[in-house]
Amino acid sequence: MKPVGPATLAMGIAAAGLLATSPEARACGVSTADGLSSCSLAEHEEETRPRWRLGASASYTSTAIDFGGNLTAPETRGSVIASFAYQPTPRLTWQLAAGSTVGGRLTTPAGTYDFSAGPTGAVGASYRLVKGTKPFVLATANLSFSAATTQLSGAPSSTPTSNGVSYDAFDLRLGGLVGTTLWQVLSPYAVVRAFGGPVYWQYQGASVTGTDAHHYQVGAGLTLLVAGRVDAFVEGVPLGERSLAGGAAVAF
Repeated sequence: MKPVGPATLAMGIAAAGLLATSPEARACGVSTADGLSSCSLAEHEEETRPRWRLGASASYTSTAIDFGGNLTAPETRGSVIASFAYQPTPRLTWQLAAGSTVGGRLTTPAGTYDFSAGPTGAVGASYRLVKGTKPFVLATANLSFSAATTQLSGAPSSTPTSNGVSYDAFDLRLGGLVGTTLWQVLSPYAVVRAFGGPVYWQYQGASVTGTDAHHYQVGAGLTLLVAGRVDAFVEGVPLGERSLAGGAAVAF
């Protein structure tokens, strides 16, 4: 299955970023004459922690699509995306992501097909399995979709492919993310994902259905608290479906 770029990364990164940017509670209510506070520390942290997160990112992916019949096509794609996350409890995060493919190519024996810009989106959730942030252990789930058109590079305008051929991809992705926060600003993490889903395309006039030749990702990333509740991230995946992504976000 062809991924939809940063949409597949935003689910775990949003939760990791919320953990990294959560400020420590230093006071709680007004002290009384006997030295007791007017509320508990846990209540104060729940009231003041950030619940929302808005981010933007870009990614580059490199993989291969298996269409069967001895047709496996190497593919590269770039994407840009915006993500929005909500954390109703300290351990659960819901996310939405939307953006666009911004280029790429699919290489086949018949030639190289260029991708047009096209919409991409995702919905998902993450759950913190271990209480606390040192380490943080997250389970993630993500359902995504992308649509684009392909055009044979250098094809004459009179060919059937001159107006583009639809390329639609769906993806269900489950993952795990483990990391820690150092000095309250730096959060390195390791990530593993497994996924699958169909790709619908036409090759030389015939409809074909494919899937990613790699159904897993193994990589690592780093989130840096830049200022206040603003953070930046970078993630690299060298094993399985390869990708490189980076972006920034604000929690509020």
